[in-house]
Amino acid sequence: MTLHYTVSPARPDAHVYEVTLRVEGAVAEGEHLCVARWIPGSYMLRNFARSILRMTARSAGRDVALTKLDTSTWLLPAASDGLDIQLEVHAHEASVRAAWLDRQRGFFNGTSLFPCLPSRVSDPVQLTISPPTHEQGAAWRVATTLPVVDVDASGFGLYQAQDWDELIDHPVEMGCLDEVCFDACGVPHAMVLAGGGRFDDARLIEDLTLICEHHIRFFGEPAPVDQYLFQVALMESGYGGLEHRASTALMATRQSLPSPGAGDTRSDDYVTFLGLCSHEYFHTWNVKRIKPARFMPFDLDREAPTRLLWFFEGVTSYYDDLALVRCGVIDSKKYLELLSKTITRVQRGSGRHVQSVTDSSLDAWTKFYMQDENAANAIVSYYAKGALVALCLDAWIRDASGGTRSLDDLMRALWKRWQDTGAGLAEKEPEQQVAELAGDAIAQRLSDVLDATGDLPLEEALALLGVSLTWRARVGRSDTGGSAKPGATAGPWFGAAVKSTDGGLRLLQVSNGSPAERAGLAPGDVLIAVEQYRVTDDSLDDLLARHATSDSVQVHLFRNGRLESATLPIGLAPSDTAQLDVTDPTRLEQWLGTASS
Repeated sequence: MTLHYTVSPARPDAHVYEVTLRVEGAVAEGEHLCVARWIPGSYMLRNFARSILRMTARSAGRDVALTKLDTSTWLLPAASDGLDIQLEVHAHEASVRAAWLDRQRGFFNGTSLFPCLPSRVSDPVQLTISPPTHEQGAAWRVATTLPVVDVDASGFGLYQAQDWDELIDHPVEMGCLDEVCFDACGVPHAMVLAGGGRFDDARLIEDLTLICEHHIRFFGEPAPVDQYLFQVALMESGYGGLEHRASTALMATRQSLPSPGAGDTRSDDYVTFLGLCSHEYFHTWNVKRIKPARFMPFDLDREAPTRLLWFFEGVTSYYDDLALVRCGVIDSKKYLELLSKTITRVQRGSGRHVQSVTDSSLDAWTKFYMQDENAANAIVSYYAKGALVALCLDAWIRDASGGTRSLDDLMRALWKRWQDTGAGLAEKEPEQQVAELAGDAIAQRLSDVLDATGDLPLEEALALLGVSLTWRARVGRSDTGGSAKPGATAGPWFGAAVKSTDGGLRLLQVSNGSPAERAGLAPGDVLIAVEQYRVTDDSLDDLLARHATSDSVQVHLFRNGRLESATLPIGLAPSDTAQLDVTDPTRLEQWLGTASS
């Protein structure tokens, strides 16, 4: 029996979608209607029902009652002649996880708009997307990978999905969209961009083609999709992505796109954007197909903790930039710079001494996605440290096999396993697969670092890949890793993340053991002066450097609106900044230069 949803961008000024669910046939007594509490790929309970403004129901031409059982569940009335459920949903979250609607743009994930009937979750689904009625909406069009049944030239009309799970895995973008199209290994690909801005479309097409073809060939043709869509919302600020089975939703700044006339020069912002595209595209295999057994099937009504996010996000984070150098988008020097920044980011967080990467995965629901001002001291990122675990594992496999095997072989073996069985990965299965590929000793070494806190043996692992890792002191708060600028020297360390605010610098996070912590400064304080001189984001490093030979300086701040003073110890920055240098070009080429074959 088919369920039919209709969605209309009816009230853009109020940011409200109108949604109707038509349930055909008889509705039995006791059937429930549920709204998802989380969305696959973003591991936090978000309780999307909070955005529902109104929900009503009709059957046989008359109103019938819905009984709310909890925050996300309703009891349906028995109905012999079907049921029509109407919703009004507020959509004003500028993210890739929920829904958005205004006069310029519409976007939604199905988890935000489409309640499901658990008893009919496997039933086929149809979706009608109605066009907007406001004046600007006349130029809107739809971009989605949902299978088409009957749509107009702008994409408004009827779509279908084999079940509710497929329905929510094809987000929808609407608006006045720029578009670039290309083929990757014979598969049609497109990127649509909402939000305006000029960019070099030829450069974007060339680079995306290289990246996508690299990933397809890495796992082996044919690609697991018959089309693919990058949906990009361009913002003044913001960054992120969320993977889906044949598409990805992305947020980026307009400065992230390649500038017309830039030629072969790729800005740092553009390389970061390409890394994001690479990351989400790699997820087409690693998490959308190969996935934890605990996600099969998804239960979007409760948390689904898994220790494997280090693998699905960390390994993906390892390959996202690695793909850029392997396919020629960046050179090895740029790649080592990006890698040094990842190493530095992990090293500067004392949370690595508190939380293992597997605990970080399990605690994503309550810690990683719910970070507070103490996050850097309490958690480690399963993205960043997971990528470094993957690097170590790659180096160990290469070394143990005399260069005949690598992490690439593990990923291809897992892909073949999924193709053959469609089964999810058990919680300890990556270690078991490593044992089969590289032996018990390497598997045990992997297990040891996964469940341990502290530092990884990066110096040793990188040496096996032809690279030396040295640690140096940072040369200012803008120093995020890599080679220091010529002539730059380390100065006093403040030890807090700050944000400019009216009249001073608001402290966002304070590092354990830092001068800021030892001075008694805390998140929320507004620093206004150092030795009675007004402080700004541009002047803080200089003011501290002028007192480098002092034992301490006096600082003034506001705390809860009250003027306070404190004594800030002067201390040099710790050696927590990574610098990578090539020591063996042959090994480096074997690692970076041999694209998947």
